[in-house]
Amino acid sequence: MRRYTVEVGGKTRVIDVEETARDMFVVHVEGKDFKVRVVSAHDLAEAVISPEIAHPEPGDEPPSAPPPYRPVSPDTLPPLVPASPPALAKAPHLPEDGFRPELTAPMPGTIVSVHVAAGDRVAAGQLVVKLEAMKMTNAVKAPQDAEVVEVRVAAGQAVSHGDVLVVLKEA
Repeated sequence: MRRYTVEVGGKTRVIDVEETARDMFVVHVEGKDFKVRVVSAHDLAEAVISPEIAHPEPGDEPPSAPPPYRPVSPDTLPPLVPASPPALAKAPHLPEDGFRPELTAPMPGTIVSVHVAAGDRVAAGQLVVKLEAMKMTNAVKAPQDAEVVEVRVAAGQAVSHGDVLVVLKEA
């Protein structure tokens, strides 16, 4: 906001000018607020600018206020229709015995450490790999008792969702 002391018609007045948008201003004069919009601007060399309050001329219409907000009548709205939930994703296909031969990355991230090697036996729930994702370390554990056939990742390696970390064989 900028404050100016101006003389209008021989009377000294203090006005405050507040920019509300690139071309909109509110001018505060003696307790009254005037909304001002810049329609065009021209650079005039050595022009003297003398601010002046332009009072409405007889016959000028006062600025009209927007109509008050009135919500739509509920009677005019279409009836509500119950939405049916989306279909659930199909469960991953498992062999008939339920054994999953591959342990995959549950999310994209970076392998922090690998806790098994080929030939190791793992128990259900045993820590296999630590995976960092979004500054959190996640434990990837064996889903069932198995033997590690192949380790496909190393510490520091970036992985994507679904990448195979370890190949297992039923113990």
